[in-house]
Amino acid sequence: MPASPVAAPTAAITDEHSVLLWQTCAYVENLTNAVQAKQRVTPAYDAMLQFLHYGLLPYLSKEERQFPPSRLRDRHLHRLLLTDHERLRDDVDSIERIRTRRLLSLASDALVNRLDRHIRREESWVTDPHSGAVTDAELDDWALPLLLSDDIALDVLPVVDRDTLVLHRLQQMRGGESLHLHASFNLHPLWRQLHRRSPESHVWVYEQDGPEQWTARVARRDPDNRGLER
Repeated sequence: MPASPVAAPTAAITDEHSVLLWQTCAYVENLTNAVQAKQRVTPAYDAMLQFLHYGLLPYLSKEERQFPPSRLRDRHLHRLLLTDHERLRDDVDSIERIRTRRLLSLASDALVNRLDRHIRREESWVTDPHSGAVTDAELDDWALPLLLSDDIALDVLPVVDRDTLVLHRLQQMRGGESLHLHASFNLHPLWRQLHRRSPESHVWVYEQDGPEQWTARVARRDPDNRGLER
């Protein structure tokens, strides 16, 4: 795992990448230290997952909007960028599903190494790294309401990562906690995904069932005690 972000040419996009890689390394290092010291990994694991879902994944979606094929040296590189991003998303999904400490540490290191390689490649693909770059040092407007509010508007979330973000929020609910989901589309596919991941863990009640607006009240029955060694 890289000890620190690699220095890059002075450009906004390389600054963003340095921050992103540094943050990812820090969360993974905390987790690795807990595993090696045989300490409880849950706090470091939960903090890392929160960063991946609210920091890394939305950043990947933003990059895909920021770098259309015309911004890259070769149109073929756009497909490579998307492929890299899909592999990073798969890495996050694997980390979320792993249930042993050693495999979790290995998977987290693999994510950092893939992100490091991707960043190095991407910076050589961009035709003009100075133009149009958007800093991701601050959270997007939708991030804190999704994390903290009990009224969540799904329409403002990035479409590519919307289901993953909402499912992660629902699975992080405390026992007895409830919230409302609001959307201009049918929420039932999201309920099916939640039920497959955590059967019988939530109560889901429709308060508005279309045709133009859907609202569901979701409550957590019990804390989910299954999972990693504590």
